[in-house]
Amino acid sequence: MKIATSILKWIFILLGIIILTINILALTPAPFYMHRSLGEDASWEDDTTTIFTPDYIVMFGGAGMPSESNLIRLYYTAEIAGKLHKPIILVHPKDSVCQAEMTKYLVNYGISPDSIMYMTGGSNTRSQSVCLADSSPNITSAKCLIITAPEHLSRTLKCLCKCGFQNIRGIGAFENTVDFDLSLDKQALKGNKYVPYVENTNLRYTYWNYLKLEIICFREYFATAYYHLKGWI
Repeated sequence: MKIATSILKWIFILLGIIILTINILALTPAPFYMHRSLGEDASWEDDTTTIFTPDYIVMFGGAGMPSESNLIRLYYTAEIAGKLHKPIILVHPKDSVCQAEMTKYLVNYGISPDSIMYMTGGSNTRSQSVCLADSSPNITSAKCLIITAPEHLSRTLKCLCKCGFQNIRGIGAFENTVDFDLSLDKQALKGNKYVPYVENTNLRYTYWNYLKLEIICFREYFATAYYHLKGWI
């Protein structure tokens, strides 16, 4: 009984330390830089002498359509494809409705339907990378620009390298921050005058956004560790 009580005590202490650490980190810029590091491809910095012109623009899809994760990736894909005029490969589990909506978005953006291809095999990053490598005999030696969510970029590039891709670069589909005053000073908000305004934007927005980023990053760290153990990266 004493051993069980002692174990429970240490479990609660450990959980308390973890919760405290997470909350302290959310009050610092650390989550922002954690997320930023996952979504940056160091190869761009190493390749300063040549301009990387891809043969294919490969977008790894997210959820359904419309969805926040897919729309921002499609936006990046359309912007880059419109400038480079290169074929697009959409990597996404087979879903006729979603595939049609993704195609519609790109076409409305000015992308030719003839330049859009699909790779619908696989349901996670590893299986999709394997299916993409098997989709064409020359794809692994072609120059591919990978577009995906920032938190998935590092793991996706490593998976593709493990599958034999030799010349790839990646771009994380980051959101842009707002650039306007969020203060409530001198605004006529009315309501209960005895409850003070939360004027500090760090408490109103930044803290909660950083908590969300921490969850995203820690989830990705666990996924990366699992992929390492499986020998997938």
